[in-house]
Amino acid sequence: MKIAVQGIFNTDLRDINYESVRFVSELGFQGLCTHINVPAESIPAAVIANARDTIAGQGLAYLQLWGKYPCIITPDEMVRKAGVAQLREMCKLTAKLGVPGVGLRPTSLNPRGDWWPHPDNYKPETEDRLVQSMNEVLETCRDLGLYIVLETHQTSTLDSAKTIRRVIERTDPKLVRVNLDLCNFVTDIRTAFHPAPMIHEQFDLLGEFVDAVHVKDYYLEDRLVVHVAETVLGTGLMDWNTLLRRAQQNQPNGWLTIEHLPISMIPIAKANLDQKIKEC
Repeated sequence: MKIAVQGIFNTDLRDINYESVRFVSELGFQGLCTHINVPAESIPAAVIANARDTIAGQGLAYLQLWGKYPCIITPDEMVRKAGVAQLREMCKLTAKLGVPGVGLRPTSLNPRGDWWPHPDNYKPETEDRLVQSMNEVLETCRDLGLYIVLETHQTSTLDSAKTIRRVIERTDPKLVRVNLDLCNFVTDIRTAFHPAPMIHEQFDLLGEFVDAVHVKDYYLEDRLVVHVAETVLGTGLMDWNTLLRRAQQNQPNGWLTIEHLPISMIPIAKANLDQKIKEC
């Protein structure tokens, strides 16, 4: 298995330079993902070329590009089309960077944030709009030789392994992959204390579509009713033996991606992950 990192580059690609990329390489990572916080079409060609060449110059794989866009599951057709249009611009940038996968979040009908819950996220018609939006983005992916990478969560329309697989099969399974993010599907206390069945279900149903396995950890806060919080890899309740063994069986040369940590904590997470792999 190979290890990548996401979360170091979250700007307009201008912070990608020799020193910052060398930092990633010296920690022992073999790949990285980036997130932009500006419209994809606003990034100059020189910045794009520098980012692509600097990452390649350190021998790192550039796996995925992520960014923000308007809601793609809303019944407001103007907003939905605007979201698809921005995703298509991200596809063009992804191709220019030489990155194989463009990240796609299902967004949310909750106006406060893409990952906050809303009761209508789970309606059949909402899934239909997600499928429509994905199929429209896939038209651009085919032209550019890219694939979509889905990010999923229990709070979103992509709320379970069964739903995720159904949505993939309603689009183009050859061009849709998924970040398997097990932490996002700790839905209750029993799963929190014994996540192995959930981990097996995710791999059983989605293993053939995995682009990367996100490696995060979690703990239960002493609050009512249930509060599941992320923590540094190796310090929580995640069943690393089950997760790492299933990842190895599924894709011996596949990717594990560390994310959702401040830069100062990434070296600790990387060292803990290396140790967990050795223990397995």
